[in-house]
Amino acid sequence: MSFRTASTTQQRQSLMDLQRTQERLAQNRTRVTTGSRITGPGDDPTASAAIMDFSNSIQVNTQFIRQADAALAYLAPAENNVASAIEATVRLQELAVGGSTASISELDAIRSNLLSMANAQSQGKYLFAGSATDTKPFALANPADPTSQVLYQGNSGQIKLNLDGNAANPNQVSTNLPGDTVFFGAGGLGSSTDIFQAITDLKAAFTANDSAAVKTVSTNLDLILANLNKAQVDLGGRQAGLIDLKETYANFNATLEALQSAQEATDYPKVLTEVTADETLESVTLSTMAKTNKANLFDYLT
Repeated sequence: MSFRTASTTQQRQSLMDLQRTQERLAQNRTRVTTGSRITGPGDDPTASAAIMDFSNSIQVNTQFIRQADAALAYLAPAENNVASAIEATVRLQELAVGGSTASISELDAIRSNLLSMANAQSQGKYLFAGSATDTKPFALANPADPTSQVLYQGNSGQIKLNLDGNAANPNQVSTNLPGDTVFFGAGGLGSSTDIFQAITDLKAAFTANDSAAVKTVSTNLDLILANLNKAQVDLGGRQAGLIDLKETYANFNATLEALQSAQEATDYPKVLTEVTADETLESVTLSTMAKTNKANLFDYLT
């Protein structure tokens, strides 16, 4: 009796071919399901490296966008409060032109409101305290007397935020304006550019019916208004720059994401063609192996 069986080498080769076909099928089916042609770094090392670089750049840019948002969260309310201080100053000028002792109560109200503006907060931090954001920046010299001199308790520090990865020459923006420069002006505490002092002086001029003193205060209010307008322009300019920068980073990220997708995305027509071909190959290989095994068994029995 003779035995005509397929060689072990042929059987092993058929099994290896079947295994490779099934591995390709599994990989391509994963690509179809996930939409990504890169299922592992070994699939395409060059593309995998590019995708990683794109991803890292997108993360860095996204962090810069978040930093810009954090800066805007302080600059926007600071500008709003300066705008309110401008409105208050314009009203003080109106009172200086046509006011009288009857305006004293309004002067007190304006002073109180201005003190609240100067002590405004955002996210629990004082806007006009310099870098001492946990310190209430403005306080009455005599807390028991609402008409006493207003003192500055903050500092002149600026909070700078880096907006790029350049360590040697970073692109920075200041997220604050020290309160003394805003509300005391260039002259400082008690000077002709101190808005709180201007209200005190105007109140005294009204009480004494001193028209010359009222005129002096009116002139000082022009200086104060010019300083506040300058502060508003400064804060507005910083915000505009940040908004433009955010848009630049967002557009750059959109480009990077498109490039990343082009490297990563599944080519469905190509993959589906490969799946169909491998499914056919798998079916043929299994059928051939089954027939071969059946023939070998028949030969053995005869």
